[in-house]
Amino acid sequence: MSAYRGKVEHRDLEGGIWQLVTDGGDRYTLMGAPAELKRPGACVEIDGSVEEGFGLAMSGPMLRVRGFKDL
Repeated sequence: MSAYRGKVEHRDLEGGIWQLVTDGGDRYTLMGAPAELKRPGACVEIDGSVEEGFGLAMSGPMLRVRGFKDL
């Protein structure tokens, strides 16, 4: 598991997806994100693991959320 920092974003793809956008511009589709994390614009650090490939909405790598904290 690793830590990923960035802002939470909601995108209207395939019925809506939640992503983490890092300061470097990388995008990760959030998988298993709790409701408390789904706040557009929230600055967070997510503990999780990246699953390579393209998942839902062909939106880039998926980040499996294990936990998070607000920054």
